[in-house]
Amino acid sequence: MKKIIYLFIVLFALNMQAQLGNRGLGGSRNPIPQQQTTPKAPEFDVDRYVGFVEYDIEKASKKIGVNLSTDKGKKFASLIGRYNRDARDIRRINSLTLKSTKEMVENYQQKVLETRDYTNQQKVQKTMFENLKPIAETIREEDKKLDDKIFTLLSDKEYKKWLKYNKKINKFIKKREE
Repeated sequence: MKKIIYLFIVLFALNMQAQLGNRGLGGSRNPIPQQQTTPKAPEFDVDRYVGFVEYDIEKASKKIGVNLSTDKGKKFASLIGRYNRDARDIRRINSLTLKSTKEMVENYQQKVLETRDYTNQQKVQKTMFENLKPIAETIREEDKKLDDKIFTLLSDKEYKKWLKYNKKINKFIKKREE
């Protein structure tokens, strides 16, 4: 019985040592002072807002189930490659507008974080919408052209997989009415 009591006392002492460490009773802990930081403004992704997507040909063909070594696969790869080139050209041509709009929105967000003044929000949103609307329409036209060409190339099952793949990557696609 004595051995059990001694063992219990030793284990209790070790437990207390492990919990409190060398700080005595534990009341003398000094919490680490936390520095208050201002929240960082979220980064505005203009490409995502406008609808730019660059497809990975191998990944898209794998998701759809098209073998790239066949004629259908080669045509599919050329369509996707052509779309990617056109999208890059549109982005390059409108790069100044995209960059200035992004800077305008990020400057406004930073100003709002500092001053908590939302008075110009509608003005900034309207300006952003007016600047990016023509670019977004051009991208949607290119998407529609790509969708029409892929519809004629793929079977119904493959086309449905294509639509599912596009929805997965947050792509704007209107369902084709048959």
